[in-house]
Amino acid sequence: MNALLLFGALFLFILMGIPIAWSVALSSFTYILVNGLPLALVAQKMVTSLQGFVFVALPLFLLTGDVMNTGGLTQKLVNISRACFGRFKGALAYINVFVSLLFGGVQGLATADTVAIGSMLIPAMEKEGYKKEFATAITCASSPLGAIIPPSVIMIIYGSVCEVSIGNMFLGGIVPGIVLGGAQMLYVYYLAHSKKHADYIPRGQIYSKKQRIQWLKEGLPTMVLPLLIVGGICGGVVTATESAVVALLYAIFLTIATHELRWKDIPKILWNGTRTIGSVMIILATSSVFGYILTLEKIPQLVVHALLSISGNKYILLIIINVFLLLVGTFMDPTPAAIILGPIIMPVLTQFGMDPIQIGVMMCMNLIMGQITPPVGSCLYLASGISNLSVARIGKALLPFYAIAFAVILLVSFVPAFVMTLPNLFGV
Repeated sequence: MNALLLFGALFLFILMGIPIAWSVALSSFTYILVNGLPLALVAQKMVTSLQGFVFVALPLFLLTGDVMNTGGLTQKLVNISRACFGRFKGALAYINVFVSLLFGGVQGLATADTVAIGSMLIPAMEKEGYKKEFATAITCASSPLGAIIPPSVIMIIYGSVCEVSIGNMFLGGIVPGIVLGGAQMLYVYYLAHSKKHADYIPRGQIYSKKQRIQWLKEGLPTMVLPLLIVGGICGGVVTATESAVVALLYAIFLTIATHELRWKDIPKILWNGTRTIGSVMIILATSSVFGYILTLEKIPQLVVHALLSISGNKYILLIIINVFLLLVGTFMDPTPAAIILGPIIMPVLTQFGMDPIQIGVMMCMNLIMGQITPPVGSCLYLASGISNLSVARIGKALLPFYAIAFAVILLVSFVPAFVMTLPNLFGV
């Protein structure tokens, strides 16, 4: 009965249009009032939930992304991509995906990817002759790569809540992220070379050898950033949190050395970073109270028994859980969803011998994909604002990309080596 009260209040507040963070807080507060628990419990849980050393990494990775955008480093990644793919038919579509792979190596939010890359490439693709729907759709579809390729904010949160090594989570996300990006590029190749879509994809542009070499020279120092993050963790030189410090300092050094970051830009960077991390931290704090109540009510154990009563077949349960996570991701932000559902779903699947890292990557990918899925996909709305297209038109253009993403998620779910090879080889 108490569990029904908790979830009923949560969905009621969400339907009333109250933001997720406050809906979670109000539903938890309602439960505490009804059950006569001390109100000080709310403040205590919210404060203690943010005291982990790992949460220092969140603002630092976000600031690194802001420094890159303001200091022109993101444009250098675009230029590197032009040097690699500029001559191919469908060049800007390839570049869109490839830049997301590179950009994902230095920040950890899909929404940051949508804004930073979409604002540059959606207008450029439209000008070159791509349909606006396709340009916007491929920008949305590639944005989750920024949250799958390490570092990843959602993986940091899952690792801290479920007590899983964040370094290993980062390693586990590398192969799925690269394969997802590669699959999207294969789809572009298909469109570019099929008779049906031959006129749909514009030809590339041939750049001089001198120009390509110049772009590569300018962008090579930026390419060191992902290597510093992943290489430092794999080599045991730094922790995930310490790698965030290294990444931020290196990004600042690069932008100052090239004179592209000005002193007057710093307050803006700090203000944007403060707003973003503030919203994330509020969600973390309120979700921690909700998570405590779930533990108090023994909801994880109830879910385990309920799912096992449906079927004892691991693969059937995986399909059910994947579909459930995808649905949750369509209306709930990945951060509170990971905090609430991580401790519930992990015990179910560990009973079937799945590693918590594989479970985490599967869960994070599903929830991240919700950011490009109607009705509440944040990346979808950001891209809609950039392109001035309706969410319905973008969603229709995204249908092939949804199929590609779900196929990769199934690989993550059913083939452990797909996720676990790098953690097993270089795990920390």
